[in-house]
Amino acid sequence: MNSESEIPRASGALIAKERKVLEELVGNGTVRLALAKLPPEIRDEYEAITPLTKIPTDTVERVYEAVAEQAGRDVFRMHRDVVRMGVEQALKSIWRVLLRFTGDEALVRRTPLFFNRGLSKGKLEAKMVGAGKAEIRLTGWARVSELQINGIAAAIEAVLTCAGRKTVRVESHRTLDGACLIATWG
Repeated sequence: MNSESEIPRASGALIAKERKVLEELVGNGTVRLALAKLPPEIRDEYEAITPLTKIPTDTVERVYEAVAEQAGRDVFRMHRDVVRMGVEQALKSIWRVLLRFTGDEALVRRTPLFFNRGLSKGKLEAKMVGAGKAEIRLTGWARVSELQINGIAAAIEAVLTCAGRKTVRVESHRTLDGACLIATWG
């Protein structure tokens, strides 16, 4: 079994923001009903998050799965919508304006900064590989879940879109040590 320090964890501040967006998206009642169906230890851990805590990503994923089932939605699409909306809300104000004046190279180079604040496991490295094309590699997380890859892709799409890039698309595939994500935009 993994030692406590090897368990992938998400920032409590990030998950609290995502929960607010999730409640806006599917309704507070739907989230409450889904949480009530989860085992008490999962529900209690999720409900006890604070901006200073770290919560196992497995716990967060169980919540997303329960809410998607309760709402009758696809968990990956719902998760992507929540992440996108959360990033858009976080980048309101002057940041969105500043991002629009940031060149592609500088924007891509800063992509890992967003990741490092949200998740405790793995490392992102990003580089431009052509005009309107970037490669983002997640390393150090060999068994990263598809839902985590989905969230990283959604966050990258949202940041690039908020920065004024058009027709942004992020595709991903698993690697032995994590994942490779390719972002393209027009």
